[in-house]
Amino acid sequence: MSVPVPVVRRTADSADFFDAAAAGRLLLRRCTSCGTFRGPQEPLCPACFMADHERVLASGQATLVSWCVVHRSPLPSLPAPYVAGLVEVEEGPWLLTRLLTAPEEELAVGSGIQIYVIPGAGEGEALVLSCTPAFSTHRQAAPVA
Repeated sequence: MSVPVPVVRRTADSADFFDAAAAGRLLLRRCTSCGTFRGPQEPLCPACFMADHERVLASGQATLVSWCVVHRSPLPSLPAPYVAGLVEVEEGPWLLTRLLTAPEEELAVGSGIQIYVIPGAGEGEALVLSCTPAFSTHRQAAPVA
């Protein structure tokens, strides 16, 4: 029996995020009060604690902060081993991602990363933020536009 990847339900607040993801783009939230960027799911600005924001297309560029090889997947539908990475998006927020990469020995803290969005399908969409080292030739999805 296979357990599906948990899905994130589309809401009125998240519709533009999912529409952009379906087109292969990553939207971040930028505070309209102070201009600080925050991750797609952060409800308040980490700098001024205001809720008002606008959605802005991310550049798709990031820096690798840390990573680990997951040898025992939490879900049968996510085959192990895979590389989980923590990246700092060029705009500032940190995102936990799956690294689609060449051999692990190519990874180094501080290396450039290209973010890819792999959209799910249907109303209960699941999407994966995936990354490859910017220097890697292993591409498995279109880069963030």
